[in-house]
Amino acid sequence: MIAADRLGEASHRFRFCSRCGAASVRVESRLCHRCAGCGFGHYLNPIAGVAALLTDAAGRLLLLRRAQEPGRGRLGLPGGFVDLGEGAEEALRREIREEVGLEVPALSYFLSRPNEYPYQGLITPVLDLFYTGRLDSLDGARAVSEVQELVVIEPGKVDLAQMAFGSNAEAVRRLAAAAV
Repeated sequence: MIAADRLGEASHRFRFCSRCGAASVRVESRLCHRCAGCGFGHYLNPIAGVAALLTDAAGRLLLLRRAQEPGRGRLGLPGGFVDLGEGAEEALRREIREEVGLEVPALSYFLSRPNEYPYQGLITPVLDLFYTGRLDSLDGARAVSEVQELVVIEPGKVDLAQMAFGSNAEAVRRLAAAAV
């Protein structure tokens, strides 16, 4: 869950109106700031993120070690942000190709979790949508963009403290619990 105080801090950093450009934005609530000039309310709704829990026939999970901030050197799942005009599954297939070079024919919705993404001094609220996908083998996976290395491991053996994002750790924890 996003810490309310951290989200509130992020909203105080917005000073200019997204509609009229006036420097008259005031915090109305922890989720909204409003322009005193034109009345426009800008809400801090989460952006959509997607991630894949990809397993092989033996039930081993594909993780990646992040090559960039946030979370450089920590573990994550293949995934990223949904681009304008994309559906969640389409975005996830694109991210899987970009990060680990795999084509995953079937994805199944697993769960969603709130997340926070620190970027350039701001914390962006994200709603992560997790999908599962099973492949016969993960042998074709390779570290492509933004990936330092790949890790194939049983879900129950993942050191969740090494995960870059709490939402990813929770998804892996639930996957491991479902496998028991």
